[in-house]
Amino acid sequence: MSDHLGSGASPQPPTPYPEVNAVVHELLTAIQAILGAQLQGVYLVGSLALGDFRPQNSDLGLIMVTVGTLSDEAVTMLRDLHRRFDQSGSPWVAHVDAVYIPQDVLREPSPTADRYPILEWPGSLALGPLESGWAIQRYTLREYGVVVSGPDPRTLLDLVNPDDLRQVSAAIVERWRDQAHCDPEWLAWLREPENHIFVVLTLCRVFYTLETGSVASRPAAARWAEHHLPSRWRKLIGHATTEQLTKDDGPDDEVTDTVALPEYTYEHYHQWQASSTN
Repeated sequence: MSDHLGSGASPQPPTPYPEVNAVVHELLTAIQAILGAQLQGVYLVGSLALGDFRPQNSDLGLIMVTVGTLSDEAVTMLRDLHRRFDQSGSPWVAHVDAVYIPQDVLREPSPTADRYPILEWPGSLALGPLESGWAIQRYTLREYGVVVSGPDPRTLLDLVNPDDLRQVSAAIVERWRDQAHCDPEWLAWLREPENHIFVVLTLCRVFYTLETGSVASRPAAARWAEHHLPSRWRKLIGHATTEQLTKDDGPDDEVTDTVALPEYTYEHYHQWQASSTN
């Protein structure tokens, strides 16, 4: 873990990307001015933490850990801060996602029903529930989180139960499986090359999580899946990894194989579930 920004002489930059360091330092300084000592830590998760960050199109996923619940006044000030950032002309405006979470809530293994300040572009900062896949965020934060400010994240939360990761991953597969069978609009969305690549690589990561009880970057999971999934999907995964999936308005093998992959993965999860209860 790197030393955090703004605390001590000559701090190490949190990432190898100067433009990312500049924008997170700008946000950190502004957030500290609002929250003061109530801000316990700021951490980068997502692709920057897992190792598949691409400056051209990756998001900056931020988790802000606070001491206690933020007041309505603080949330309003933070909303104004993020709105000003959105209007700043920064090339990162469309790439910042953030959640402000109290430390005691961060320790909880499952999402609570309460609402917390969450920023999901293009929306503004608003109170909302934690995402259903929160266990993956907690795991990424604890095991790989990049420190912008604050203590080592391993001191903030306990080990994440591997079966919690498997359950939230299986939910993703189940949703896509149902959409593939019942939602023509989702199939049309899938045919867009960027979406097709996203689905294939995400399914590789899901399968990796179901098998190992851990989380990997999409490229790493794809390399793993090429050796562990049946050969039917090897070419598909290779094309997704090298961004060679193309749009096709008619039926094609790649779309057919992609639609079959969540079905296979979901069945595999249920086989694991049955064996784990015996």
